Amino acid sequence: MWLNENAGVIAFVVGIVAIVLLGIALWILFALRSQFCVQKLKFTALYATDRVSRERYASLTIGNRSVREVAVKEIGIKNGGVAFDLTALYRSKKGLAEQAHIVIEQRASIDVSLSVDELMSLLPEDGKGGRLGTLRLYAIDLMGNVYQGRIGSVRKLLSDVLRARKAEAAAHADPGDASGKKSGS
Repeated sequence: MWLNENAGVIAFVVGIVAIVLLGIALWILFALRSQFCVQKLKFTALYATDRVSRERYASLTIGNRSVREVAVKEIGIKNGGVAFDLTALYRSKKGLAEQAHIVIEQRASIDVSLSVDELMSLLPEDGKGGRLGTLRLYAIDLMGNVYQGRIGSVRKLLSDVLRARKAEAAAHADPGDASGKKSGS
């Protein structure tokens, strides 16, 4: 009798519980799908200074957030629209063979450090000492997918170095030439 009188309420409550359980199941499904199917690399860059020698360098990290490994064909840095391939440099620093695949294992990362001189080679030669644009660290996997991330701290390091070199060049300029030009005009 009680069931017959409250059948509508019971059906409503059971329906709400079923919808909530379905929502939870879908949320878990999409969360697991993103872990297994979607390969996403995370890029981190630090403006670093050696503790002992006080030399500045860039510390770059490419992390694999998925539970599948990612084989990388090319690693590099884009300065504006110009890409600079760092794959050979990475392989030589890590002691890998020339044709060896770079594999970022699941839930792991790879690191590379670039000195100031290596970073200065990222400036395209345009007759003005190079132009510093937006810097992005990129990786291309074996399927041709491009992953990239901004590395603003490395851009700051490069701009500091460029500013210091320009100030040094201005300090070494001969002040007699500048005054001679004024008096000769």
